[in-house]
Amino acid sequence: MKELLTNNSNEMKTVVETFIIEETESLIYDNEKLDNWNKHVAELGLEGQNKIVKPDKSPIPFMFVKSSMKSVFETLCPRKVNVESYDVTPIPLEILELVALSKKEDYFNKIEIWYDDKDPDPLCLGVLSSIVLHKKGTYTELEGLKFSKKSEAEDYVKEKNLKDEVDIYDRTWDAKYYLLGKWADVKHSFEELKEKATARYIATEGNKFRKTIKETQRNLDDLELKAFELFN
Repeated sequence: MKELLTNNSNEMKTVVETFIIEETESLIYDNEKLDNWNKHVAELGLEGQNKIVKPDKSPIPFMFVKSSMKSVFETLCPRKVNVESYDVTPIPLEILELVALSKKEDYFNKIEIWYDDKDPDPLCLGVLSSIVLHKKGTYTELEGLKFSKKSEAEDYVKEKNLKDEVDIYDRTWDAKYYLLGKWADVKHSFEELKEKATARYIATEGNKFRKTIKETQRNLDDLELKAFELFN
């Protein structure tokens, strides 16, 4: 029995992968390198970098998720919850350490776990979106005001005494996603995940189309009868 349990445990061992970019990893812990990085950003006038990195914080060290890979992840992991609310499987220590780092460095607006109820191979992603202000009760955005964090928008509203005049809005449609890590019973390459997502998408959408075709054919078959009932 002991041998059986040991073998079972080995076979069920969780595979954890993290996605820290080697080129920026050293900036997390090396203040001198971070100071030099900020110095070059300032000297070169790299405004785009200033929008996503605070001078006293390290650059986001995780892999950026491009749109096609985001589609793969959303197909395989349609459920999304904030990391604080995830309760399906234990979050591995390696992932928790990256979540703690992200919160300490204030990299993201929120951190989410994406998963699938039927086949829970979860992903941990950081979400970075623009926070804007709308005129109270409308979708009219106040021009020229954009914040990287909700807390910054809240501070601005409080400072300007705008609580009764504006709503804080998270522009999720233009969010950027960064992959902190993933864990599963079996390690899958991104190419394998793409193949799984493609097969699932074709099967799911195909079933929808076939159902629509059957319903449409049924309506066509009943069309003459409906016309007779309507006009007689």
